[in-house]
Amino acid sequence: MPSTIPVAFLKKSSLLLLLPLLMGCEDSLDKLYPKAQPVQLPAETTTGANVLGCRLNGDVWEANNTATLTGKVLTPTAHYRNGELRIDAFRRLQVTGPVTNIHFTVAGATRPGVYQLRAAEQKSGSFATLETASGRLQYATNARQTGKLTITRLDTTGAHPVVSGRFELRAAPTQPAVHTTDLPAHVQLTEGRFDIQLSR
Repeated sequence: MPSTIPVAFLKKSSLLLLLPLLMGCEDSLDKLYPKAQPVQLPAETTTGANVLGCRLNGDVWEANNTATLTGKVLTPTAHYRNGELRIDAFRRLQVTGPVTNIHFTVAGATRPGVYQLRAAEQKSGSFATLETASGRLQYATNARQTGKLTITRLDTTGAHPVVSGRFELRAAPTQPAVHTTDLPAHVQLTEGRFDIQLSR
């Protein structure tokens, strides 16, 4: 008389056989969609790592530097032409707080050094602007709320042009606004650092 195998045993055996397959799928998904790294200040480098970060009113603010499928990094970007440097950065999705974009314009940036960030209408032509979500408010350096951007490396002619450095500043709203915890009366950036491949 043929022996019969209990149905419960067959179900358990099938699950055990499927377990390695399911675990393999999970590993593949982790490689396809890697877990987001915690928000942190990038290291101070001078290699063109395409990073920008700082502390904004004490909290870490880090630029998104995820590459597209073609390998191009959309942010942060640094453009250099005739001595004018423009740096643009958009925050990572994991960053909290009101500021979504940070922009620097530095005139006369011909060599490493310290460049004062003041109002856009001043002769220096060096300033910073910060935007909030949906353009609700813009902050900027001005005659009273100033800062500085220090360029530690500026390679505009090499095979892989790079600009690197540090920054710190204080910025105020460019128009009157009702200040809330989401829209503070001013923003202060400290421990700022950047290392970006130059576009010319």
